Amino acid sequence: MKADLHIHSVFSDGSDSRESILQKAAAVGIKVLAFTEHDTTEGWQESLALGRRYGITVLPGVEISACDAETGKKVHILGYGFKSAEAINALCRPVAEARHENSLQKIKVLQKLGYKITEADVLPYAHKYIFKKHIVRYLFESGQEDKIFGHVYHKIFHGGGPGDFGIKYVNAAGAVKVITESGGKAVLAHPGQQNNFEILPELKRAGLWGIELKHPVHNAYWQKIVLQAAADYGLFCTGGSDCHGIYSEKYHAVGSNLCPAAAAEELLKQNKNF
Repeated sequence: MKADLHIHSVFSDGSDSRESILQKAAAVGIKVLAFTEHDTTEGWQESLALGRRYGITVLPGVEISACDAETGKKVHILGYGFKSAEAINALCRPVAEARHENSLQKIKVLQKLGYKITEADVLPYAHKYIFKKHIVRYLFESGQEDKIFGHVYHKIFHGGGPGDFGIKYVNAAGAVKVITESGGKAVLAHPGQQNNFEILPELKRAGLWGIELKHPVHNAYWQKIVLQAAADYGLFCTGGSDCHGIYSEKYHAVGSNLCPAAAAEELLKQNKNF
């Protein structure tokens, strides 16, 4: 069973439509897929029906931007198979709105630095909320940057630059609890990328079901650590491409990292009504 359970579309910070993604997934034999948008479940029910047109089971999905309250480390929590999205969206909406406001402040920084850019210029690239990737795409397409992941992204929005300021995220254990109470399965996303394994005991107590094993940043070293963590805490191992289309500095095609069959089959059993 070929399953890709970590994909972003235009509903957050991916560049491709959901139908385009499903077409690409069908072409490479994907049978199970999850759209895991950042801090929104918008369109999840419609996507289940859309998937059936391409012979693909689409699982309800989300990726919640959270943090470890003790260390301040980022902790991304994936959620699958929830039966209701209200509580998840209530938790995520302030984060999504704060990210949008943060992006508007970044645009103001760019204006002060001499870039010709306004909120109206960037909005056509966004579905509802502006991400910094939408900003740098506009700069690239308007000829003010030579690539999307160029000077602005790396030197102004990161690395201590004038636009390097973030937002407050929700508590990671709270995100796990909300997903679980909504009838879903919570998974720690790409822990090798954020090196946040120390939060696993707290997340497990909150109801964590799985940990992401297959991911573009997880080389053999990180996969070994994830496998040990999964054994230590009794977690299912999941996986996905984390595809963002052109909004990835290194392109990750749909289906380039697949979810281990055991987790995909278990999620399908939990979601047989879909």
